[in-house]
Amino acid sequence: MSAFTLKLIALVTMIIDHVGAIFFPQFIWLRYIGRLSMPIYAFLLVQGYMHTRNFNRYALRMGIFALLSEVPYDLLFQGTWLEFQRQNILFTFLTALFVMKLLDASAKSRNIFMLIGAVILTILPYFLHFSYGVYGVLTVLCFYLFQKYRGIDAVAFAALTYGQYTQDGNTTQLYAIAAAIPVLLYNGKRGALSLKYFFYISYPAHMLLLYAIHYVLANHLLPF
Repeated sequence: MSAFTLKLIALVTMIIDHVGAIFFPQFIWLRYIGRLSMPIYAFLLVQGYMHTRNFNRYALRMGIFALLSEVPYDLLFQGTWLEFQRQNILFTFLTALFVMKLLDASAKSRNIFMLIGAVILTILPYFLHFSYGVYGVLTVLCFYLFQKYRGIDAVAFAALTYGQYTQDGNTTQLYAIAAAIPVLLYNGKRGALSLKYFFYISYPAHMLLLYAIHYVLANHLLPF
């Protein structure tokens, strides 16, 4: 599978997950399907980091879309314009980007303070209530630290996910382990199309669309 194919799988499963969460919470299998999205995006984030020609531009783009996505995220999941109980996952991925950068810099310079900074950044999402929290950053690190060992990275992610389950008892998240299958089928190629900004824009755009649909249905007193 090319990176483009993986992006499509991640996008479709994410939309299925959000549709299930907002409109059909009784159909838990929609959330199971949606568990594939985050780890695939985490894997693609590592690939993007490894191949980007300009880290600062990459991080800036991620930060801009994280900010742009926060209001749609809060509207869809909290029903308000802005709140700070939980932030969208792009903030988690942005944090993971800087963690990878610090780990690389620490390895090259043998600077212990950069390593300490990476550790602090890894746990920061817990206190800032970023989506998926520390688990989200560690998911990225599973694919980053074992990037040279295909298969081991997937095993590390599966072990992390099972460990998370033992802590919070969330059986739904266990289905995320299935994301290892498309990840292992990655062929290292970009694919026929890039559509880089399409995938960035689709994140806040689909949430705005789902919120608009939910708002219309709610105001017509439909049982959602």
